[in-house]
Amino acid sequence: MIANFLKTAIDRHFDETKSIIMQLSDDIFDSKATQKTRKTAEIILHMIRSFEFYSRGLSEGEWIPAPYSLSKYNDSQKVLALYDEVVSITKSYLEKLTDESLEEILNQFNRTATKGELLLEMLEHSVHHRGQLTVYYRLYEKKPAEIKYII
Repeated sequence: MIANFLKTAIDRHFDETKSIIMQLSDDIFDSKATQKTRKTAEIILHMIRSFEFYSRGLSEGEWIPAPYSLSKYNDSQKVLALYDEVVSITKSYLEKLTDESLEEILNQFNRTATKGELLLEMLEHSVHHRGQLTVYYRLYEKKPAEIKYII
């Protein structure tokens, strides 16, 4: 029950996140909020690849960061295509998760956590960067895509 609930919530999250990523345009692609922050496109690539990292790790036990670079994904259309590709891959990994598997405990990180906690961490990580992007867009005088919350 909880696995299906989380998968449904993550599917909704992917749709909402896509609307924000679709706002990436080539004119703000390399923009930074400050000199010490990452480029906007790099934040998006990091967020996208984290979906794959977490879901592959939870499903297959392979915790290998997927590479990304602005030289390979050098325009907004390539970033959006990567998003669609990774979301599809992530959903296939998540389909393998069950209520029982989400209770499994992993001890290989800097803290002990269940697979369920790590799945929520994937979502929290994405929400963090999605919020970061909305702030960046506002700094660039671009209205962020609306997310239809119930309140």
